[in-house]
Amino acid sequence: MYKTWLLILLVLFLFACKKENRPPSHPTTDGFPVNLTIDQNTPGSPIVGNFEGLSYETGILAESPEILNANNKVLIQLIKNLGPGLLRIGGDSSDETFWTGNGRTAQTGKDSITTSDVDRLAAFSKEIGWPVLFGLNLGYNNSAAAVNEALYVRNSLSTNLYALQAGNEPDVYHLFGLRSTSYTANDYLKDYEAYKSSILAVVPDASFAGPGPAYNTDFIPAFAESDITNVKLLDAHSYITGPASDPSIDINTMLGVGANWKLANVLNVISTESSKFHIPYRITECNSIYGGGKKGVSDVFASALWALDFMWTVAINNGQGVNFHGGNGLIYSPVMIENGITTAMPEYYAMLAFKYGSNGRVVAVNNDQPGYNCSNYVCVNADNTWSVTLINKGNVSLSFTVKRQQIISTIQVARLTAPSITSTTGTTFAGSTVNADGTFTPAPEQKTINEKSFAVTVPAGSAAVITVK
Repeated sequence: MYKTWLLILLVLFLFACKKENRPPSHPTTDGFPVNLTIDQNTPGSPIVGNFEGLSYETGILAESPEILNANNKVLIQLIKNLGPGLLRIGGDSSDETFWTGNGRTAQTGKDSITTSDVDRLAAFSKEIGWPVLFGLNLGYNNSAAAVNEALYVRNSLSTNLYALQAGNEPDVYHLFGLRSTSYTANDYLKDYEAYKSSILAVVPDASFAGPGPAYNTDFIPAFAESDITNVKLLDAHSYITGPASDPSIDINTMLGVGANWKLANVLNVISTESSKFHIPYRITECNSIYGGGKKGVSDVFASALWALDFMWTVAINNGQGVNFHGGNGLIYSPVMIENGITTAMPEYYAMLAFKYGSNGRVVAVNNDQPGYNCSNYVCVNADNTWSVTLINKGNVSLSFTVKRQQIISTIQVARLTAPSITSTTGTTFAGSTVNADGTFTPAPEQKTINEKSFAVTVPAGSAAVITVK
């Protein structure tokens, strides 16, 4: 596994091209050449079927009950387009929302979570077919309330409860006045284990996930190396940078070489602990710029290229999935719902593209022409087809020549495009857009090959997923 920075860098250079000021070779009529050779003899880890996920604040259950609602047919269809997945409920508001144990009334405040809210969530979860990772309030350290809430959540969600989580980003509790500045990973473990033992006494089949830190990776090994009884998942959060109010943040912040260096650090730690203790891991809250996302960066087509690359980076490091954070008023949300209109944003199209090209095992790909701001990933699918994902984050067109050992009969090319990298609308995948009712029908390009190689041009600021038969 990836135990050192050397190995992390090796993986990044194996799967991705790095950007230089000048292209290293002359362009053809179709673009600058990049040659890729698929290593068919060393298939890697499988990509789990429920890899993709969404994350919402607990507060959305009270503030916007119409969103995660069994009657929200468009959102339900959008989620079904993605196939199996995991819904995460938590965020900062999970430590600011208090369990009432009663149904919601006109007098119930929006800082409360009620049985009505949980039942509505359970009905929504049943409609989309996604289990729920549910966060409990650890910020105010009320274990009695947490036990009662956990019991009700377990009974309401039933088999659709994936796991419980105690608290959100405990490494930054001191910033919100929830703990002192001296609060450590070991202090968190004491709080978590008190919650866990109290809950197991009432809900003996409960499963847990954690620790979900914002940035302090010390919390991950401390959690993994403690009592892992009933622990189902290791998790962490990841954002490129922030806050969104920082005027220096632009598209290059998101797509430039080294933009995901923080993610590399997290993956180095969490993948090591996952391997050591045989506990799967996910990035259960992530997106581009923390603080709700930045206009002109988090809501434009560039975010789709970043998100697609982000998912693949987690996948090649044996991660079990990602949950993109979203919701009302959050600019980086994959799905926007405003004035009753549901809109699939560029990040959502990246999720469609990842689903399209990740139905099997990761395969190594050798790139003999580094020097461009691009990434390339290969997956051998269960039906023995191959999926090649090519992401061009740079400003020059690239002509990828892909080689393998056997004859290639045909390819299907599904392109992820938009009018420009700064477009907020007009994103398409596989020649199609999402319909107003949430349905989506891909229409990829078809080409006959009958050779051991093929070439595909990927224009600047776009991506393509090629199915090889």
